[in-house]
This record gives sequence, structure tokens and C-alpha cells, in this order.
Amino acid sequence: MSPGSRRIPADTVFVSVVLPVFNEERHIEACLRSVLAQDYPSDRYEVIVADGGSTDRTREIVGAIVSRDPRVRLVDNPGRMQAAGLNRAILASRGDVIARQDGHAEWGADHLSRTVALLLSTGADNVGGRQEAIGDGAPGRAIARATTSPFGVGGARFRYSDHEAEMPTVFLGTFRRTAFERVGLFDEAYPHHEDYELNERIRSTGGRIIFSPEIRTRYHVRSGLRALGRQYYRYGRGKVRVARASPSVIRPYHLVAPALVLALPVMAAMAVTGRGRRLAIAGAGAYAAACVIAGQLAARTEPLGIRARTSAAFAVMHVAWGSGFWAGVLEAAAGVATGGGAPPSLPARSETA
Repeated sequence: MSPGSRRIPADTVFVSVVLPVFNEERHIEACLRSVLAQDYPSDRYEVIVADGGSTDRTREIVGAIVSRDPRVRLVDNPGRMQAAGLNRAILASRGDVIARQDGHAEWGADHLSRTVALLLSTGADNVGGRQEAIGDGAPGRAIARATTSPFGVGGARFRYSDHEAEMPTVFLGTFRRTAFERVGLFDEAYPHHEDYELNERIRSTGGRIIFSPEIRTRYHVRSGLRALGRQYYRYGRGKVRVARASPSVIRPYHLVAPALVLALPVMAAMAVTGRGRRLAIAGAGAYAAACVIAGQLAARTEPLGIRARTSAAFAVMHVAWGSGFWAGVLEAAAGVATGGGAPPSLPARSETA
């Protein structure tokens, strides 16, 4: 970006908020309320909701909001997946800046003004902020604590960092339209990891991804350990799918959970002998102690029951992510295709932010 373009007033940039949803009746009204209550000029942004065929009251709720507020549009997402919905919404958009939102999330009133200003002041292609996890009930509160701890999420610093920095990816993200014109849209071949894969393409062309802790988004986490396990299994599997195309996305910390999962059958085999059993028990005990200590620290302001649940959430996250990783490795070894070709393109326009 040229130096002169950085002097564009942030509140003159037109923004398109894109929001893929599927069965989000619990949170979609609060989500859209936060989007429509921005301190950004109301005539300088639009909201495009892409519904993947919801079977609950999501479409009814969104439809009622559409009828009251002309800034909101509802489009269909026959592909149903999140990446497909994002692409549908972006293709229907007209903004110079594309701000991604999630049906489980709620913005602060200054979200758009802060992210647009950060895009313009840094020259970045994508910016984002802290994911503030919140949970319903004791299980949800424990999961929220676990998903904001480095012990649980490793290098996903956008979940806990207090320092502005360049990062490989950010939560949701506010993008320059020119970034999509340059590298293409979300790749629908990488479900559950489409954000990271897109940001990898942006960075590979010299683009920058900037995180700011001043930008905060409330995110409703999964409400139980079973749902958490399914989510993290998909994350681990998705990481390998992306790594098959871009091996550099794998960092050393990504291999810790797969190593843990690999150790489980090894310890079971060791347990057939007395010495092996003692070693296996010592290893399992050390890991359990680490989970307990990390749970106490991550949820130190919570009651004892939630601290114990946080320790259990760590174990579920690690084992599920590691198992998903190995499932992805087996897919790769078997030559299972990850999907199809280049991501959709976004035609370039003559003028952008």
C-alpha cells in the first residue's frame, strides 16, 4: 500500500460484514445486534448472512432483522460448509474491506472502527484481535478457561496474547478486498482450517497479518466435552490437510499432541511387564499431574469443580487434536484427495481501500 493511502479516514471506507451460519438460533440475534450497534457510520457498512440450510429458527430470526434493517441481506449457501458460505457472502459484497463474523460471536461497539483503522495504519492485509471465550454452565466455563490457556491451545496466541504482533493467523479477521483479489477466496477443500490456509496464502505473497489485543470478540465455546472433542478432532485433521499443500504450517508445538496420542498404545504395550507397567503408570501420572496443575492455574478464580473440569478439557483437546492429526496422516498415506483445485477467485475492481 502506498504511504498516501494510509491517510484515508477510516470511517470513509465501505465495509462488508460476512457471516456464515447454520443452526445458530441460540446466538444469532445477539451476534447481529452487536454488528448493527457499531460506532462506525451506519451508511458505510453492510451485513451479508449466508445460511447453509438451517433447520432451526435461524432463518426466521435473520429474516425478521432483514425486514427491519436494510443493511442486512440473507443469501443461501447450498454448499453448507463455512468456507462456502464465506465465499458466497464475499461474492455478493461490495465493500473495500471484508470483516468476517461468526454466529457464535459478539463484537464490541468499536470493532469495525478499530480494525479498519489498524488496516490503514499498518498496511496489513488482515487484522484481528483477542478471542474472549465465554461458556454456558459449568462445562462451558471450564472449556472457556481451557481454550484461553497456552497449555490447551499452544501457539494460537490470538486466544491469550496481550501484545500487538504479526501472527500466522488471527481470529475471524478483517481483510482488504485486494487480498482476496490477489490470492483468491477461502479454499473449500480445507473445512475447519480455511482461515489458516487463506492467511498462509496471503503471507506467501508478502502480505501481513496483524493481531491487536485492543480488538476483542466474545466467542461462545462448545457447551460439553463431547462437542469439544469433535471440534478439536476436526482441527487436527484439518491441520494435516493444509500441511499437505504447505508443509511449513507445521510448527514443533503442533507435534506434541500427536506424540501424546502415539504414546498411548506404546504405554499399553509396555504394561505387559512389571517394569514397563511402572514406566507407563509414571508417564500417565506425569501427564495427569500436568493437566491438573494447568487446570488449577487456568481456572484459578473459578470454583474447584470448574477447575477440575478444565483439567479434563485439556485432556480432551490434546487427545482429540492428536487423533485428528493421525487421521489426517493416514488419509495422506492412503492418497485420499483433500479436495479440488484452486480456490474461487474474486474479480479485481478498479478502486479499493
